[in-house]
Amino acid sequence: MGLTAVVPGVGVETARAQDQAQGTLANQFFRVDFTAEPDGHGTTRITGYVYNTDGRAADQVRLRITELDASGITLANYVEPMLETVPALGRAYFDVKVPDEGLSYRVAVDSWNTVEEGSK
Repeated sequence: MGLTAVVPGVGVETARAQDQAQGTLANQFFRVDFTAEPDGHGTTRITGYVYNTDGRAADQVRLRITELDASGITLANYVEPMLETVPALGRAYFDVKVPDEGLSYRVAVDSWNTVEEGSK
C-alpha cells in the first residue's frame, strides 16, 4: 500500500479553482463515515464507509486523509486508493493506514471515475 504525503509549505501550491470545484462536487455525491485508531506502532488505522448518493457507481476512488492538530490546523495530507467500487446509491468499506498517530483526521473523497451503465 503506497502513501503520498504532502507537507504544508514544502513544494505545495495553493489550491486551484479546479481542485476546489472537485472537492465541492465530491461532497455532492459522497459521504464518508470513519474511525481512526492508533495501532501502537507509530501508525493510525482508518476504517469506514464511503456512501455514494449518485445513481452511478464510482471506481478508482481515492481518499484524501488530512491529519489535524488540536486547533484544527492541517499537519499532513495522505491520498489513499480504495480497493472497492462504490456502488450506485450504496456504500463501500475502506481500511487504510497512515504514518503517524495524529490527534484527529478528516477523510473525504479526493477523486474517482464514474462507471457508466453497461460498462464493465
